Amino acid sequence: MCKPKPGPRCTPHIRARLDKAAARIDSARAALDENPSHARLQRRVAAAEAAYSDTRDLYDATPGGRNELRTAIAAEPDSERGAALARRLAAGQRLRAEQTEALRRAERGVDNDNERNERGEHDGRTDDAGTPREVLEAVRLESGTARGQADGNREILVGSGDRGSPSPRLLINGHQIRPVTDHTLPTDERESFAARGLSAPTLYELDPADASVYREQMLELTHKNPHAASVHVYDEDEYRQMRLLVTDDGKAGVALKDDEIVSAFAHTDCAYPRSVQSMLRQATALGGHRLDCFDTVLPKLYADAGFVPVARLAWNDDYAPDVWDFQLFNRFNGGRPDVVFMAYDPHRVGGMYTPGAGEYVDDYDIGIVRAQAYRPGTSTTSTTVGQHHE
Repeated sequence: MCKPKPGPRCTPHIRARLDKAAARIDSARAALDENPSHARLQRRVAAAEAAYSDTRDLYDATPGGRNELRTAIAAEPDSERGAALARRLAAGQRLRAEQTEALRRAERGVDNDNERNERGEHDGRTDDAGTPREVLEAVRLESGTARGQADGNREILVGSGDRGSPSPRLLINGHQIRPVTDHTLPTDERESFAARGLSAPTLYELDPADASVYREQMLELTHKNPHAASVHVYDEDEYRQMRLLVTDDGKAGVALKDDEIVSAFAHTDCAYPRSVQSMLRQATALGGHRLDCFDTVLPKLYADAGFVPVARLAWNDDYAPDVWDFQLFNRFNGGRPDVVFMAYDPHRVGGMYTPGAGEYVDDYDIGIVRAQAYRPGTSTTSTTVGQHHE
């Protein structure tokens, strides 16, 4: 049986998830075969394949998965394929060990802040294990409790690197990273965020070669977050094509995919609590113009950052994220929230989100076009034609 999260998972549950992920690939490929040039269907296949790969990694860590790999290795006559299976087995064993260690730490009550204190570090917050946090589902954002100053001393994590080099060197999950550049908002904007009790940290742009570090942070958060089904984690190759911005501890970040803002995240133990708004502002300053999300709690957050809803797409069970929990999201249209397409308008910063705002479209790609075509000052339409939302 499964151990309590974040502990090891059991074979039957992950096997069922793997079978479901495989079925999604078959369904997506069948739809694409009927219309090979359809961009949305191509993305659907890619997303299904990525979800299957991630689930297979989890299955390889289960007792049944490891036994199957051992059997396959013993029966494999090709040395290269056998070596590939052996690498999967080793990775599964490492993941199992990490899950077991995570559970041990959770049972002992040892969290990241205690570890930081054991090393002589402290972020200045008042510990409050009972403080509730609202999980921001659609991009796996987690709001932190207010703690210390927004821009405290981070010299432990940000080193000077080689003498004479202008680039700092970051330590993220044991990886030494040298970013290609850094981005800091103007003083007046940082002071404005601070006046609202929000952090506005410097963001460091990763080299494309370090895309795996960004993806690791996304995956780590999805493993901890009960709302993990509500966002797409891209493949490493896809992240290499994006601009990836992170805080100096790597615990919060935002990515730019051309003019689209994607994969924003923030761990609860990030050194910069409540930094999402300033990260979004930084992303817009670098050319981010649009985003989309499920109509859960995030449209309200994005509206405050200056994003306006320009279109929406009704929920379709055929495109539900893997292991979507309808009960968990029940308060959002019975667990079937719309996808909301939003565009940035600097004149609408501090705005309010009106539930149901944005005209319904029939296709995801049309929603993208609407967001790309939006110009500041354009009015948006609110309609609920053919839909009922509670």
